[in-house]
Formats: sequence, structure tokens, C-alpha cells
Amino acid sequence: MKKVITLGLLSALSIVFLSGCGSEPSPEGHTGSLKKGHMTQEKVHKIIKKAGEEAGWTMTEFKSNTMIAEKIDGDDSVAVTVTFSNSDYDISPENSDLDDAIDSALN
Repeated sequence: MKKVITLGLLSALSIVFLSGCGSEPSPEGHTGSLKKGHMTQEKVHKIIKKAGEEAGWTMTEFKSNTMIAEKIDGDDSVAVTVTFSNSDYDISPENSDLDDAIDSALN
């Protein structure tokens, strides 16, 4: 019985301590919507990847609906996350260069 109580107490404390790990505020991003009619997520994926690459970004597949975009400009390097669906996309943190390229390709 003592082991059960100890295990339960340790489990409860673990949950309390680990629950605060993701509470850091996320950086501001930009969300855009697609004006073209209905497109599949796969089509949006291809358009975003092509637009980023044509604008000089290295587009790395991360998930089926997420890409990491990286660009080295002189001594500066920039990395952003692009998340998308068949109706909108989000760039976090905001980057107007990449946003303009994606927005013009999608709309």
C-alpha cells in the first residue's frame, strides 16, 4: 500500500512540474488567407514550397502541414515556420519577404 501511495504522489508531482513547460508565449506571426477557390492541402504545400524557393529561401519539410523556411543574407540568417491548410497559412515569426512571395503565389 505504501508503494501505491508513493507512486501516486510522484505521478501527481510530475504532472504539476511538467505542466508549465510549454507556457512560454509564442512569437507574433502572420496569418494569410487564400483567395483562390478550393485547393487541396497538397496543392497549397507545393505552391508555398515553390514560392519560397524562388524567393531564395531553403524550404524544409517538417510535417504534412508545416515547413521550416531558412534564408542566409550576408551575416544574418533567418528561420521561420510556415504552417498551412487548404484555406490559410501562418508564418511565425512574421517575415514580410516570405509572406509577400507566398501571398502573390497563392492569390
